[in-house]
Amino acid sequence: MKKVVTSLGLLLAVAPAAYAQQDSGLYLGGRVGPSFLEDSCVSDANCGDSELAAGVVTGYNFNNWFALEGTYDYLGRFDTSFDQSGTTLSAAGDLTALTLAPKFAYHLKPDTALYGKVGGAWWNWNSSAGDRDDVSLMGAIGVDHQATDNINVRLEYQHINDMDDGYFSSVDNNLVTVGMTYHFGRTSSEPMPEPMVEEPVMAEPAPEPQMVAEPQTIVLSETGETELFGFDEATLSPQAAASLQPLINRLLQHEEATATIIGHTDSKGPAAYNQKLSERRAQAVADVFVDAGIDAERLTVMGKGESTPIASNDTVDGRAKNRRVEVTSPEFVYVEVQ
Repeated sequence: MKKVVTSLGLLLAVAPAAYAQQDSGLYLGGRVGPSFLEDSCVSDANCGDSELAAGVVTGYNFNNWFALEGTYDYLGRFDTSFDQSGTTLSAAGDLTALTLAPKFAYHLKPDTALYGKVGGAWWNWNSSAGDRDDVSLMGAIGVDHQATDNINVRLEYQHINDMDDGYFSSVDNNLVTVGMTYHFGRTSSEPMPEPMVEEPVMAEPAPEPQMVAEPQTIVLSETGETELFGFDEATLSPQAAASLQPLINRLLQHEEATATIIGHTDSKGPAAYNQKLSERRAQAVADVFVDAGIDAERLTVMGKGESTPIASNDTVDGRAKNRRVEVTSPEFVYVEVQ
């Protein structure tokens, strides 16, 4: 038992050192759930094989998909009974386990991920028959969800394979837990801002019959107090749709006018997901023009995901500026009707 406690202390000491170097990534939490010990008693049908377990979780996220994670769990007090060399061995003891493994995540959404772990488990069974420990293979799968700025919740299934030492003989432990982790240094979520509309550049009339309309641009970005899009959504708010009216009027008044609509995101979440989200948000803006009676063939619609930031993605304000939709109507020549 002393070796297990010492190893847990080393694990908790190493993680803060990594955090001090990076100022982010460290997380710490707890978990609880039922623990099942398969085939712990071969000679006693009434031997219990399920108990309530609880433990602590600590780890360090190196990026969005890879972390190093350790756990220490009290797996319950179990009875054992085995026949060895014609003698029945029976005892009750407390089972604990210390695990260490890489954690690989796949993001279903920016705030929700499936994950898997494969590593080692150092288990210890402390009973009246003695203190026994050994190392076995451990595997786990789960789902992790960011609930608040710094809190994640998770559901996990863990399997420790083939415990075999004295009173244990090819015994497996299955653990199902719900847990919560606190993530240090993670930036707070941004408020829903108001779209910013640049002042339109009006075309100056020329004395000649042929007139030139100067380019005109409107940028919808999350830098104000009015909602542009809901979180992880591509439905344009009524306030943001109303700010497009100057460009809608331009295209309604001049059949020569066209518009290019480009969606952008920040770098939070997988790049492929951000690309699709930017395309859907650009199309939501284009739908406002079409609903106003403008032919879709006069619109060029595209998404560039997180590839063209205009500010740093390391700050809250920078990410808000990068979440934007740019609508540009290029220069065109028209004949003024007298």
